[in-house]
Amino acid sequence: MNNGQQEFTLADIKQRYPHQWVLVEETAWNKHGDPLRGIVRAHGVHRTEVSGPLQKLHKKSSVKTFVFYTGTVIPENVTVVL
Repeated sequence: MNNGQQEFTLADIKQRYPHQWVLVEETAWNKHGDPLRGIVRAHGVHRTEVSGPLQKLHKKSSVKTFVFYTGTVIPENVTVVL
């Protein structure tokens, strides 16, 4: 479902929206079901900027979406222990 919107690879999205939260409507997947391409539906510096558009998108249709942060999630000098 493209509706005239431009699809991008996830790498392209990361490059176009650096250090932002991005809501992507998934349009293509790899054999494991991981998203490869999609249409950017919302983006912003704060995660809350994609929350409203996410809810609206799911109310009007059953789509697969992906929300992710395009910047460094864990700084290089930080060690995470789980």
